[in-house]
Amino acid sequence: MRIAYFCNEYPPLIYGGLGVYADNISHQLNLLGQRISVFTWGNGALPEHEIADGVEVFRENPVPMKDGMEIFLSPQTLAWGAGLRFLLDLLSYNQLSAADLLARGPFDLCVAHDWLGLPGGMAGRRARVPMIYHVHGLEIGRSETPNPQLVALEKRGAEVADLVITVSEAMKQELGALGVPAEKVRVCYHGVNAEFLDPDRADPEHLAALRRRYGFEETDIIVLFMGRLEPVKGIIQLFSAIPAVVARHPKVKLLVVGKGCLEDWARLEAERLGVVTLVTDFLDAEGKMYHYALADLCVFPSLYEPFGIVALEAAAMGKPAVVGAAGTSGLREIVEIPVSEKPTGVHVNARDPRDLAWGINLALAEPERLKGWGENARARVLEKFTWRKAAEKTLEIYKEVA
Repeated sequence: MRIAYFCNEYPPLIYGGLGVYADNISHQLNLLGQRISVFTWGNGALPEHEIADGVEVFRENPVPMKDGMEIFLSPQTLAWGAGLRFLLDLLSYNQLSAADLLARGPFDLCVAHDWLGLPGGMAGRRARVPMIYHVHGLEIGRSETPNPQLVALEKRGAEVADLVITVSEAMKQELGALGVPAEKVRVCYHGVNAEFLDPDRADPEHLAALRRRYGFEETDIIVLFMGRLEPVKGIIQLFSAIPAVVARHPKVKLLVVGKGCLEDWARLEAERLGVVTLVTDFLDAEGKMYHYALADLCVFPSLYEPFGIVALEAAAMGKPAVVGAAGTSGLREIVEIPVSEKPTGVHVNARDPRDLAWGINLALAEPERLKGWGENARARVLEKFTWRKAAEKTLEIYKEVA
């Protein structure tokens, strides 16, 4: 099949999990014999058209439309303020992508990733190109004050699409609450590169040097948080929970890796707590791998998490995890709890620092058990969460439409 992706981020312009997903799944589908064309956002400096490891990439350079469009916009949209330029450029990118889709066709299928690719995807659907809406997250979960226009766009996208794919059973339930019929939704988990993220790849000398760099002693217990420093990731609750963890396990050190709007707050809190090491430097893939390898336990206390790629990365590195499992949480579908046949971690209500502290203390209570949970986690990844398995399942769904 010839498949078009509308995805606003793609290498080398990756800003989050969506770009990582699009990169990996497009190449895996290509290896399965599919022709993938990605229509993505350019920056004026990158090639407008290239073949990247078998994947065709079209980069659209948005044409500024603010002057001509602003007079047509509603008060709600004008309230975007500085973000208005992004919105108008995004619409320009979608328009250019839709035009390119039709000019360079025919395509058997168009896949719109999140609301960011929906306008172009729906334009292609109107021109009779079958369309799948791939939901990685929803506005009602991303924002404490959801934008009603984006919510309306997501609902419209689900109505227009031939099928909807989402990343977890939790997200399928959330789509149901929006009125999307269950029979129209397919769940397909993301994958992880378990060959690259392999604990056996971590050089002991390099690992020891990293430990010395952060001033960790050999007997310290390293608890790792990897993710954006944003309220939705539960970082505030994690910092609140740490004193109760250290009271039970005095050798615990919290290693926090990420950037975000809470960076300044986190720096002050880390200094106050005295057991937190904050890393805001950019880490390449190798650097991330070594930080996972350094950890004894990973903690991902998200308050809202459609899937949770970091939990998969940690599991691939043989690390157990404590995860936020209340509300919409794909994390609880990744991590198996202690009463399971092969446990990999603990579920908590991340909105409650006391419950979060309880979960971390439970995980740390028996070091040998914790090690076994990590071994189970990697085995679970190899069985269920490789990119190859994700691509095969995705292709089955695509064939339903195309």
